[in-house]
Amino acid sequence: MKTPFHDYQHALDFDARAARSDVRVQLGAWLVEALALNGSERVLDIATGTGRVARPVAKHLDGGKVVGVDEAAAMLRVAREQASKEPIPRYLQTVGVAESLPFRDGVFDRAFVVLSLHHFGDPPLVVQETFRTLRPGGTFVVLDPVLLEARDSLDKSLDELINTIFRRTHGENFRFHSAEEIRHLLIGAGFRIARADLHTVSFDQESMEGIPTGRHWLEVAEQIQSESTEMRERFEQSYLEYRKVDGKVRVKGKLSFALICGERD
Repeated sequence: MKTPFHDYQHALDFDARAARSDVRVQLGAWLVEALALNGSERVLDIATGTGRVARPVAKHLDGGKVVGVDEAAAMLRVAREQASKEPIPRYLQTVGVAESLPFRDGVFDRAFVVLSLHHFGDPPLVVQETFRTLRPGGTFVVLDPVLLEARDSLDKSLDELINTIFRRTHGENFRFHSAEEIRHLLIGAGFRIARADLHTVSFDQESMEGIPTGRHWLEVAEQIQSESTEMRERFEQSYLEYRKVDGKVRVKGKLSFALICGERD
């Protein structure tokens, strides 16, 4: 099953929403800080999409370059169209699959994947491929929305429900991880964990505009209303409250983003 990202109109809409998101700007700042660039690095952007994340990274390079790879040609097309209006310096892109990266061993100094790990069908293989393409001493940064660590069977059921609802739109491979699961993915591929941060984004607003994957979180919130009181209360405690006031949707809550840095020794 192809994801919506292969559709050109969806890619255009996605890019327009991303351009209006202050949260994505903050994620970009966290990423740049974690990459610790000196300016000359060769950087791999896995699932580069429309180039929105590559842009702030490229601005910190002088002599280096960002190479973006994505399997969705529609997303890369939008990236090229946007770059024709506002060029991204030192940025190249290519079509490729994250589970089989089209690059030689040890050619990159840094690599990152932002807001995409949850889409991959084989995350361990993606991490192994990234390890392969990094030189010794290279750094891999994963920045992804995460579910909270499950404390009991109710949390596990809630996690499964959230992922099931997201899969309706994004395909059978979709799966949110926890921060600890991401750590173990990197360790399993041979990385040493150099940093593991958990950032929380709080909101109290109408709609989920500006929140990554926000529209689909609303779908979860709507379905939760028909679940047990216990399930609904746990969702509200852990993620968000959903209310309709005067015909408008009001959401209040928080979502977590894990920033995990692995180093190849």
